[in-house]
Amino acid sequence: MAFVKDILDGTKTLLTGMKVTLDNFRKPSITSKYPMEKIEMSQAFRNVIVLIEKDDIQSHDCIGCKACERVCPSFCIDVDGERPENMRRMRATHFKVDFALCSDCGLCLDVCPTNTLGYSKVHDEAGYSRSDFVYDLLEPWQEAEAATVERLRKAEEEQAAAKKARTVKKAAAKKDDTDTTDETTNDDTENSDA
Repeated sequence: MAFVKDILDGTKTLLTGMKVTLDNFRKPSITSKYPMEKIEMSQAFRNVIVLIEKDDIQSHDCIGCKACERVCPSFCIDVDGERPENMRRMRATHFKVDFALCSDCGLCLDVCPTNTLGYSKVHDEAGYSRSDFVYDLLEPWQEAEAATVERLRKAEEEQAAAKKARTVKKAAAKKDDTDTTDETTNDDTENSDA
């Protein structure tokens, strides 16, 4: 009799397991079919840093100030910059990051004065040696750099011309106020003499 009871208990356990399996089989899949299907990474995802394109200049806005290089606890950032001819603002000329050393702390993003650094959404970085993880962040921007510098130069010239026009207008208004005040003072002096 114990033999039959063991068979019935085993059958009941098997059917309970099959029921769970069939219930989950009918539900939609929650697993992505990587690498054929790419998933959207969340805003909180941290990976390698990249230079972000600014809409107003259609390029990155790195000025080569070295703030990110100074604050990096892993010493993995190397930045240089120079001032293009006839421009007030600097532009980065060299921006290399060794992501084999990077700790993804985010301090470089926090100190960037132009907010041009951000995290990449690429999550499957792979390489065969440490040198595969040394990235030149300016490489995607090299071809358009001359056109970007020219656009920035023209924008600076327009801003300087507008500032000069405002200064001239303000000086003219101040001169008119001074002339009006002098005339009023002269009229008061003549009235007191009479």
